[in-house]
Amino acid sequence: MKTSETTEVVRQRRGSVEWVIFNRPEALNAMSPAMEETLTRVFLDLAQDDSVKALVLTGATGKRPSFMAGADFGALEDARTEAEFLELEGHSETLIAALEALKIPTLAAIAGPCVGGGALIAAACDVRIISPSARFGFPIARTVGNCLSALNYQRLIDLFGPAMTKEMVFSARLVDAIGLMASGAFRELVAEEELESAAQRVSEHLTQLAPLTLWATKTVLRRLRDAQVANVQDEDALLGCYQSADFREGVSAFQQKRSPAWQGR
Repeated sequence: MKTSETTEVVRQRRGSVEWVIFNRPEALNAMSPAMEETLTRVFLDLAQDDSVKALVLTGATGKRPSFMAGADFGALEDARTEAEFLELEGHSETLIAALEALKIPTLAAIAGPCVGGGALIAAACDVRIISPSARFGFPIARTVGNCLSALNYQRLIDLFGPAMTKEMVFSARLVDAIGLMASGAFRELVAEEELESAAQRVSEHLTQLAPLTLWATKTVLRRLRDAQVANVQDEDALLGCYQSADFREGVSAFQQKRSPAWQGR
């Protein structure tokens, strides 16, 4: 097994399976701008590496397990203009698009919170397995008051259907492991201590299947999805949330660990 590390991302090669580990356990692996940049570069590098036959994404465990607890809010606090908010959204989309474009099968091994950007990354993977501690969702209506892009809503609708997608946002609660398995979007529920070995086992199984069949399937499904949102405009929704007083209040309240006072403006 070969290992390479940066501060926030760890890469390990286990046979023909590449492991990418989110490595900010003190922050429940929340995505920082540097981490986002590194992951995008890793995915683009993997697209050129024919020796890798499958990819596993997971989170480092600190005091408690976590896949990725959303985004680090520093960049959101600093953004002010339309261009800055859209640039942040663009960076996130570049990362997820690079992940989705990989020809190899991708797997998310999820323990603990898998929230916001972390949940979008997991949704963009081809296969997902979970442990009993997994919690998945988008509590943005309770926390900072932003919204998702049209493409990200469509990603979730393709995975969960419109009703569950809306319920996750409207309830602002995280779905537990039992609810996730009931959704049909997760392949296996395994014991906490078996998550790593199960992820390797499932990934090795995927490497034994016809690679062009898997590539063609994920590629055509992605094209069908993209065609559905090709003419959907969402800048008014994104900026209507990101540039609102409510969003500023939400970020401030989140940082101060208090409940936000929403005003609808």
